[in-house]
Amino acid sequence: MDWVVVLGGLALSLGGFEAVSRLQDRLGRPSDGLEPHVWKWLVPAAVAGYVLAVEGRPLSSIGWTVAGPLPFAYHTAVGLAAMLGSALLFSPLWEALGTADAMRDGMAAFTDRSVAELLVVAGTAGVTEEVPYRGYAVERVTALTGSPLLAAAVSLVAFLAAHVGEHWSRAAAVQMAQPTVVLLALYLWTHSLPVVMAVHALNDAVGLLLADRAGEPDSA
Repeated sequence: MDWVVVLGGLALSLGGFEAVSRLQDRLGRPSDGLEPHVWKWLVPAAVAGYVLAVEGRPLSSIGWTVAGPLPFAYHTAVGLAAMLGSALLFSPLWEALGTADAMRDGMAAFTDRSVAELLVVAGTAGVTEEVPYRGYAVERVTALTGSPLLAAAVSLVAFLAAHVGEHWSRAAAVQMAQPTVVLLALYLWTHSLPVVMAVHALNDAVGLLLADRAGEPDSA
């Protein structure tokens, strides 16, 4: 594949959310509520269109494939268990480093939303972020370099950098490395976007719902 075409796709994938955010600001669209999350769907749509129209390749080339219902359920269960288990395992470390407070500060931005809204946020993140950062970036950097580990490293750095901003501090991004590494390992194992989408969305839903519960006045 032409490396120029791949670099164009990587620029779209890794810079897409920033471009959409700038477009929102330019159009004067609100930065809170559910609307910003709706805008996020432009990125995976653009990446999918690029793969099909510019590269002339199927979406399976960026991981849009499932081995079957049972493997999907198995991989999703293993992935979610790894996500939640590693979160518990590393919890004392994050508390000691102070990143747990930064994560709680970021989560506080979502505690005034309904359960339905939180599920929309979790589902949107799970689907829209996996297409560019796991599917496209990992597959195409691997194709360019021959190194899945280098591809995972590029994806990791880009994903964490993209999360530093309005809701998340750099300290919070450090803690996000733990679930991100799990998602990358899961993708390298399965090469299935639907699996990592499901695990990402479920993990975010658990985190947001627990944070919302902890933020209720009578839950302290």
